[in-house]
Amino acid sequence: MAVSPKIFVQIPSYRDSQLVCTIDSLINQAKLRKRLKIAVCWQHSCDEELPGRIHKNNQIHIDDFGFRKSRGANWARSIVQKNWRNEEYTLVIDSHTRMVKDWDEKLIEMYMMLKRAGVKKPILTGYPPPYEPGSYPQKRLNYPLKMYVEGYYFNLLTKFNGRPIPHFKKLDSPVPAQFLSIGFLFTDGSFNKQINFDPNIYFYGDEITAGLRAYCHGYDFYHPHRLVAWHLYERKTRIPHWDTHENWRKLDADSCRRIRLIFKGKKFKNYPLGNVRNISDYEDFIGKRLILNSGNS
Repeated sequence: MAVSPKIFVQIPSYRDSQLVCTIDSLINQAKLRKRLKIAVCWQHSCDEELPGRIHKNNQIHIDDFGFRKSRGANWARSIVQKNWRNEEYTLVIDSHTRMVKDWDEKLIEMYMMLKRAGVKKPILTGYPPPYEPGSYPQKRLNYPLKMYVEGYYFNLLTKFNGRPIPHFKKLDSPVPAQFLSIGFLFTDGSFNKQINFDPNIYFYGDEITAGLRAYCHGYDFYHPHRLVAWHLYERKTRIPHWDTHENWRKLDADSCRRIRLIFKGKKFKNYPLGNVRNISDYEDFIGKRLILNSGNS
């Protein structure tokens, strides 16, 4: 009997009451739950707990941190990513996500569809449509989204939004994309060897820097043409990092300086840009400059 390929699921979680529901959704909605390995960077206060069934599940690995030690979402991603052990596929999501039924099979099918079409290194990514936890599954939007530029932050292209993909029900394959979301990213497991998440990127800029590096390594981005997940965008059920860390402005300022250097081509050890394509290629591909010359947007 053929062995089902494994999926390494990565979840950074900062004081998020939705984490357990996210883990339950991953497991309960999977077609083959035994193929999953779930790793969580759990950043929490002393009065926040996980149920025993989570700790006892040998498919779930928890990196446990008091929230004061946290340096932000990408710091947490860099920690959880180190738990990859050559699983064939990887899925990166946020800790406030809900999955569709048989999500694992659907993502693998879409990925293999792209491979058969000649795409050497596809990534399925994007902003899932929103849901409301208090009324889930009734209040949720049931259409996939395409990512677009929303604006610049300190002259750096770092802000994006999602808009409905027109006539998605008539599509028969994933939609080419220009940008990468690390709130939802599915690809070959070797991504974890080539694109290490940079813990020095604080918040804005985590997606565009990871996407730039992935593009320069030869990855091509696609949005799923079918629903695979939902995402909680409002923050009422979690505590943002910047609400509990007085040094967040310094972390953010240091991050912006680093992003600017990356956009200018500086090579940082352990976080290479790649040499299949270059920064100019990516700017031509998206039709935008990564750095504005002057003025804030």
